[in-house]
Amino acid sequence: MQVVLSLSPGGTERLVIDLATRLGSSYRTLVCCLDEAGAWAGDATAQGVPVVALNRAPGFQPAIARRIAQLAREHGAHVIHCHHYSPFVYSRLASWLAPRVGFIFTEHGRLSDAPRTLKRRMANAVLTRFGGSMFAVSENLKQHMVTEGFPSDRVAVIHNGVDPGPRPTAADREAARRALGLAADDFAIGTAARLNAVKDLPALVQALATLRARVPAARLVIIGDGEERSAVESAIRRHGVADAVRVLGYRPDARALLPALDVFANSSISEGISLTILEAMAAALPVVATRVGGTPEVVVPGSTGLLVEARAPGLMADALSQLAHNRERRETWGQAGRDRLESSFTLDCMIAGYAREYARVCAERG
Repeated sequence: MQVVLSLSPGGTERLVIDLATRLGSSYRTLVCCLDEAGAWAGDATAQGVPVVALNRAPGFQPAIARRIAQLAREHGAHVIHCHHYSPFVYSRLASWLAPRVGFIFTEHGRLSDAPRTLKRRMANAVLTRFGGSMFAVSENLKQHMVTEGFPSDRVAVIHNGVDPGPRPTAADREAARRALGLAADDFAIGTAARLNAVKDLPALVQALATLRARVPAARLVIIGDGEERSAVESAIRRHGVADAVRVLGYRPDARALLPALDVFANSSISEGISLTILEAMAAALPVVATRVGGTPEVVVPGSTGLLVEARAPGLMADALSQLAHNRERRETWGQAGRDRLESSFTLDCMIAGYAREYARVCAERG
């Protein structure tokens, strides 16, 4: 049983669906959404994975924990696997109400870079006291969890992974650039993300405005949607780059569009292991990203891309400028990134890690 906030498009939600479907021959999975089902719920049900939405009301709702425990018993669940912090709290309480069910928690990232409160640390000390397996998607995130009251010796790391797919061809690039209306000499920077504050996309827009003074052919493609879309569009108008930015919204064909780009950019102020960075590496793109969270565990400066400080649009513009003027470097770093993905960050590797943990927990529970 997977417990998540919703199946609205996002990295964690894609991994939940991948876990449920890739392990379908070994484990029957129910996905429980604390909030709405989300746009990807239909993808899950179409592949034989039932989805239940609890439509949580605002504020702390103890009844949610009781409902999760009830669902676990009704579906004969052997394991509750929860993702992100609110699902962790409710699932931890549910596991006490259904003590025969194993408990696994994966933290995928932080919603901000602000320090956690004493109240949160005290709560975590209690919630982690009674067994269960805990994972972070990066070493950096594990260290944050430890500072938040999680026991260091009980938090392991399973890196996120994606399906590499075939290496993109010149024809793939040509088709993708044509689909985006890019000219042959356009320097195409792209990003793909849920549009929320942690992604700091206004900073990327500002970086583009600075870069355009040096590279007039620079263009920015933003793939994704979310609550911060109006703030992103406001930044585009404020910096006078409306003619150079396209906000595409959510696109189910996002991966097919990536070969159109010359560089992939990530401006987040916090990350776990970004699936979109991994997908960009699968598309053999060099990556310019902020030095936050687990990103330095993925992007190797001077080999697969460049890292800059967060909230520093000028530094982001400088890094993008380096690649704008060196096509050979872009291609070399992009291919190195693809090689690194294939060796260390594949979906198969991630799935195998969780499969081993599911088998261990189920064996313990008899």
